[in-house]
Amino acid sequence: MKPRKRKGAVRRTLLMAGMTAAALALLLVLTLSRVLIVRDIMVVGNRNLLSEEIITQSGVQTGDHLLGRAVTHMKENLEKNRYIQFEGYDFDYKGRLTIRINERLGEGVVRVLGIYYVIDGQGVVLECTGGDYPTNVAGPKITGFDIEENVWIIAGEKLPVSDTNQLEEMSLVLQALEETNMLARVSQLDVTNFDDLFVMTSESAKIELGDSTSLKTKLLIAREIITQREVEDDLCGARIDVSSGKKAHYIPPKLPTPTPVPTATPTIGPTATPG
Repeated sequence: MKPRKRKGAVRRTLLMAGMTAAALALLLVLTLSRVLIVRDIMVVGNRNLLSEEIITQSGVQTGDHLLGRAVTHMKENLEKNRYIQFEGYDFDYKGRLTIRINERLGEGVVRVLGIYYVIDGQGVVLECTGGDYPTNVAGPKITGFDIEENVWIIAGEKLPVSDTNQLEEMSLVLQALEETNMLARVSQLDVTNFDDLFVMTSESAKIELGDSTSLKTKLLIAREIITQREVEDDLCGARIDVSSGKKAHYIPPKLPTPTPVPTATPTIGPTATPG
């Protein structure tokens, strides 16, 4: 074969290979375009918020492409609602988009300069209720925070404490209270001293927790004591020290008055007559 004819054959072969590759790429794009269409949307992680509200907030609709603008901006859209923390999403071969969120719940109340704020378990400010104590919060009033001076408290942001360890300690106690079904029974949690954490129950009994180790065990012990003592109706003003994490030391509101021990009355003997 002459060199010119050989070059022409190579060009035709390369051209055919290029056209084939382009056709396959186009077919792949068309296939993926159909596969990556959102055909169904569901939400997991919500407790109070309706799924329909969350889907609307996300901006994603059925028929949208997975790589389109709506899905790529989903996190930004959802977290405009301070009660929503975006965790991610899943997409299956059937075209179902599963939006995973963490719904922030009011678990504590903080009073700063006479104003009440509702916060979640991580210290994110959810609401400001002014001078009125919020009645729809399941958790306690949190005391002992060292709030930074001259700093605005903004809804959607964490409480501006000087020591972020206070928020971490609070979070640990709130989590343990929820796990032991004690959250709604506690009226106050104090985080002033990390080695002397304590909570007050709705019966005005003080539970002394000590540090934040073995919190679940400590609260289970305290709960058992409360169950036993509430029958006797002597919890108001009592102290339950579970700081050891092994047993409880119960101090009733009124200590029993010691019963005096009777003693013999001394008698005066006859005066000796001098001999």
